[in-house]
Amino acid sequence: MPTCRMLDVPVIDLTSWVDGTDRARVAAAVDEALSSVGFFLLTGHGVPQQLVDDTRAAALAFFSLPIERKQEYRVDRLGNSGWAPMGLEANGYSFGEETPPDMKESYRFGAHVLPGRVALRGANVWPAEPVEFHSLVISYLREIDRVHMELLRVCAMAAGLDDLDHFARHAARNDNTLNINWYPPIGYIGVPKPNQFRVGPHTDFGTITVLDRQPGMGALQVRLPDGAWVDAPYLPGAFTINAGDMLALWSGERWRSAIHRVLPPPSAVPDESLLSLVYFCEPDPQTMIHPLAGDQPAVNAGDYLRAKIEAISMTES
Repeated sequence: MPTCRMLDVPVIDLTSWVDGTDRARVAAAVDEALSSVGFFLLTGHGVPQQLVDDTRAAALAFFSLPIERKQEYRVDRLGNSGWAPMGLEANGYSFGEETPPDMKESYRFGAHVLPGRVALRGANVWPAEPVEFHSLVISYLREIDRVHMELLRVCAMAAGLDDLDHFARHAARNDNTLNINWYPPIGYIGVPKPNQFRVGPHTDFGTITVLDRQPGMGALQVRLPDGAWVDAPYLPGAFTINAGDMLALWSGERWRSAIHRVLPPPSAVPDESLLSLVYFCEPDPQTMIHPLAGDQPAVNAGDYLRAKIEAISMTES
């Protein structure tokens, strides 16, 4: 893959929103970021770095287990909790681009362990090892869901709404997904096929995604409106935030659900292994999303999500 230029996104500090000293400035910065590139970096979120590091370490310990041990926690279908080996998912299909299976392993946890949230896709499957994984994931979900709900309130002000809970009140029960994605090195997963990616080109389906990622040659890229692919910047301690399809629709297309991908493992660095903590957020499934502007028809959130998950699901090869 040729080297691309770096994506120009703002770094937005949430501190002055949380303490109330300058909410308008934070909202304006979010509006500008989502209107232009659809991404921004978030600092001042209050999630302890030690919790992030410990959750990552536990996840990597799980993915390092022998395949036969991981098989005990294999998902019964994509979208449910458990371990998903390579071969079950090809994100490019979500908008009609045929690609080979994504080059990753994943473990999915539902947010229904949190107060008020409801299990919508079955109970969580908790691995027995490492033993600390269970408690760390619950703590991480609690923290990251808090950030998600606050960002929905920021988005309400950014959209010019007086009701800051306009989006949040429709997102308090949904069983959001924490996907822990492991992107193995070439020696583990093999040489990429033509047009094969760690995650194929796609948009996210929901409202916002809160991503904790690592830098690397086979890392995140975003497609600009002119079709150019650019590397996403990385800032230690910052979350990468992007808008999904449903938030773009809800905003009346004021905001952009940007196409993005994760590059295949690089031959120049064959030992590169990356891990991402990805919190996918959607409205409650019964929500009818009525665009704030324009003449687009309303969309049922649950129906939209189910159709997208079905599109990317593959029979293992």
